[in-house]
Amino acid sequence: MKKKLALVLALLCLAAALTGCGGKKDLEPQSFAEELLAGAKFTDSLNRLDDAVVPLLYGVDPADYSDAVVYCGTAATAEEIAVFTAVDDAAAQRLLSAAQTRVSKQLESYRTYGPQAAMTLENSVVARTGNYVVVVVCSDSDGAKKICGKYI
Repeated sequence: MKKKLALVLALLCLAAALTGCGGKKDLEPQSFAEELLAGAKFTDSLNRLDDAVVPLLYGVDPADYSDAVVYCGTAATAEEIAVFTAVDDAAAQRLLSAAQTRVSKQLESYRTYGPQAAMTLENSVVARTGNYVVVVVCSDSDGAKKICGKYI
């Protein structure tokens, strides 16, 4: 009986230790974008945007972020990845709002032009975790959400 009790207690301790390791990964923007590019299925070829284009595309103030990694596809799809590192909490909120606005405007644009792209936008990830703001528009929304779930 004592051996069974010891075994059960050992298994409970092991289970508790393993669930304690289930925290989120640290988000490093470029690595995160590369993981998405490698692990989620995109129908379009995405290319990294020049840093000067990012504020124009998202309608944001460059002073609100210390880093931005943005990949976009061609105009044929709405697929893109954007990761912003905000300078503070208020800036992160402004960046999140700008990201939500961008996806909303894209959705309106693609509704009549490309119904498949519109569906992709409806299933996109627009999220904030700490001072990071993430946008992922991908035809493989389940795969993208699975990867995002490790960080957000």
